[in-house]
Amino acid sequence: MGQDFIPEHWVAKIQAQLKQKFIKSPTEAKEVLGMDNATEFSWGLEDLVPNVDGSLISPVYSERPVLFNSVSTDTRTLEPGALYIALKGEQFDGHDFIEQAIQKGAAVVLVSEVVSSIVPAVLVNDTRLALGKFARWHRQQMSVKKLIAVTGSNGKTTTKSLLLNVFQRVGHTLATEGNLNNELGVPRTLLNLRPEHEYAIIEMGANHGKEISYLTQLALPDIALITNASDAHLEGFGSLQGIIEAKGEIFQGLNQIGSNKEGVAVINTDSSGYLDWVQITKALGITKLVRFGTSEKAGITVSGVTTTAKGIQFNLIIYGVSYAVTMPVLGEHNAFNAAACVAVALSAGLSWDEILPGLESFRGVSGRLQQQAITTGCLIDDSYNANPASVKAGISTLVRLSGHSILCLGAMAELGAHSVSAHQEIALYARQQGVDYLFVYGQATQSMPAVFGEQGQFFDSHKALYEQVARVLKQKSYAQQTVNILVKGSRSAQMERVSTAILEEFSANSLT
Repeated sequence: MGQDFIPEHWVAKIQAQLKQKFIKSPTEAKEVLGMDNATEFSWGLEDLVPNVDGSLISPVYSERPVLFNSVSTDTRTLEPGALYIALKGEQFDGHDFIEQAIQKGAAVVLVSEVVSSIVPAVLVNDTRLALGKFARWHRQQMSVKKLIAVTGSNGKTTTKSLLLNVFQRVGHTLATEGNLNNELGVPRTLLNLRPEHEYAIIEMGANHGKEISYLTQLALPDIALITNASDAHLEGFGSLQGIIEAKGEIFQGLNQIGSNKEGVAVINTDSSGYLDWVQITKALGITKLVRFGTSEKAGITVSGVTTTAKGIQFNLIIYGVSYAVTMPVLGEHNAFNAAACVAVALSAGLSWDEILPGLESFRGVSGRLQQQAITTGCLIDDSYNANPASVKAGISTLVRLSGHSILCLGAMAELGAHSVSAHQEIALYARQQGVDYLFVYGQATQSMPAVFGEQGQFFDSHKALYEQVARVLKQKSYAQQTVNILVKGSRSAQMERVSTAILEEFSANSLT
């Protein structure tokens, strides 16, 4: 790559990303950096190079400190003043975009091969691992009161969002955004920690063993939660036992900072793997264990869950004292997500009066059991993702509503050799629970209608499936009968297309 495509005076600006102590005011920052959204937080080369085991392989053109104020792995979203990390994958090589990154204002580049660069370049053996190393180092520089790690086969995203709704009311809180819960997303989230953050909630997902072990060693949590383990992502783990062991890896990150062994493990007594996790925590020397569920072994117990038109009501018995809770979300499983959240929040030192408002104001996560009124009844949009356990939970929610029921299901992914039998089991479960219509899409669902019975149908397009839903809704509406619909499927099934089409034609005022 040549070094003559950027004016020399602009290079000086790029490399003049200054730490707070060098910037007297926001106005001066804007003048120095030449941008309106200048931030006072930054890292320097002296932070980066030793903590990624790197070496500087290009010259520094400025006498002022070379600083960067964000980290990017994608030139499409890179902001001026960023560190650009050139990742390599099976289908891409970030080194091909270094020139583009510099043109967009990258202040430093992190590479795993020797390049010619007009901005400082730091060479490492593996840029993915270097991203993790830098994130781990940065996490240790930030004095958060509590960093919470969350994993589980089902409910981890909802629980993460519920925790955020609770903690942000008592302090500045960082939480994982979207699906940034993997080997790239977790370090990127950790690098968003700032001195003002009091709490951090880090979601961790995995599709193979040892991934959560790696992630928890980066995040070094104070509290680690497993919501549950079920037969999700069997393709990557081979068996439920493999999933149980993978989720248990999250506890390896506890008690890794300082001499005080105050790390807390939070587990579900009702979940497969409960006893395995108890043994794992013992083997790791973790002495603080908080249990939630319906078992008498649980310190935080869920009971009396009921569903209303406005959400769920239930009791939480917290170490012998009962509290009534009302939440404006659907699904009995959300009572267990609330119990998990309470276990974490109490472990972090919050009081019940600080926790309850966050529970009662939580309205769920987009695409996760979102209830919307339609002209015939209710649409439950749970299209974000699916595995056997979450589909069964959705069906249980659907059939509790008064009226006829339609399950629109897209194929569940990552089930490997168990795919056909898992889909057939769902069809049988839907029939046994009293679902009236089963409309399915995706190759893996083709055998489901034969198991379900007469009112089960397979469709080869979202459009054809929706058109059949519309016919049923119009028939039932003419007969003044209530119909409720659950739309669910793995991300690859794109079942949100069906939800959108239903709402476009049959939407009513939102439920209150």
